[in-house]
Amino acid sequence: MFSLRQLGTSSIQFMRRNLSILLFLIIIFISGVTFGAIAVKMLSYAEKNQLVNYLANFFQNFKGKLVLQQEILAQEAVFYNLKLILLVWILGISIVGMPIIPILVFLRGFILGFAVGFLVDELAVKGFLFAVVSIVPHNLFAIPSLIIAGTAGIAFALNLFKSRFKRMPINFAQYFFGYSTLMIILAVILVTAGLIESFLTPILMSFITKTVIY
Repeated sequence: MFSLRQLGTSSIQFMRRNLSILLFLIIIFISGVTFGAIAVKMLSYAEKNQLVNYLANFFQNFKGKLVLQQEILAQEAVFYNLKLILLVWILGISIVGMPIIPILVFLRGFILGFAVGFLVDELAVKGFLFAVVSIVPHNLFAIPSLIIAGTAGIAFALNLFKSRFKRMPINFAQYFFGYSTLMIILAVILVTAGLIESFLTPILMSFITKTVIY
């Protein structure tokens, strides 16, 4: 069994070995956020009006009471995060699926950038505050986990590629075990993110909606 100290040391060594991949995915994520924010400015009048109406209805539902069914939301959020980490794990061991990992990271950034950009564009400071409480808490865990999982997936796929086609020897069993163990740890963190999104975020959203927006 690994101790926490050994786990921390292994994690640092992993980051150092794959720093270029990690930085690449961080840049991809930031690019996604940037393009998402820019996309808000490219919406047509009809599209923006539709989103504004949806946002208004959303705030009305929050006014006065918390309407989200938290147990159902928790199941959906946790299940979504587990599916995501499983998908990244599969893409890593498949080799050919490796290019999809940066796309997933970019899309996650794009969605966040679009959501925050739209809220700020429509509600200015109030929109920014709402974005902070509705998006930031669970994504403090989810985004780093996704980027680290993506880094591990790409690194694992590259090593498999080198082993198969360049005849570079690797201890596959040991490497696969380490890769899968890391994914399990990240899955636990993503479950935590899902629980935060389900139980803490709605409370913060309701508070901001009642005290700041209305």
